[in-house]
Amino acid sequence: MMGVNKEKQHQFMLFNLEDYIPANHLLRSIEKVVDFSFIYKKVQHLYSPIGRKTIDPVMLIKMLLLGYLYGIPSERKLGEQVQLNLEFRWFLGLGLEESIPDHSTLSQNRRRRFKERTIFQEIFDHIVSTCVSSEPVTGEVIVTDSTHIKAHASDYQSEKVWKD
Repeated sequence: MMGVNKEKQHQFMLFNLEDYIPANHLLRSIEKVVDFSFIYKKVQHLYSPIGRKTIDPVMLIKMLLLGYLYGIPSERKLGEQVQLNLEFRWFLGLGLEESIPDHSTLSQNRRRRFKERTIFQEIFDHIVSTCVSSEPVTGEVIVTDSTHIKAHASDYQSEKVWKD
């Protein structure tokens, strides 16, 4: 008799993200050595003491850090990756049931709240220097990816530009 996979999406189960992140994962290493609480003091003057609560600034910075670390080119794509990636959710402290900040929230904070300030650079430099001094990263090797594409050039029409 042929089995049919039905109603698997509606199961109730206990799920701990911590159990699914490898011990040697880069994000686990960063989380272990960097105390991100320094960000609260660094950005406190940019937030009003009244009004509704904002998105946690540590989460915003961590999301942008993920974008830089994993070469995610836009806030929209970053939001999609955080939605899908268990490691990203774990790093941000988000459970599976929690919603992620909208990509426009990231963009607007970057453009408005942090505009023309060196705060991002200072925070990023602090995180990188902490990681380098604690050895999750060494800061010694830069790896680039390149694709070789055959040029549309003719040997018969080339010019020699150097002297023998």
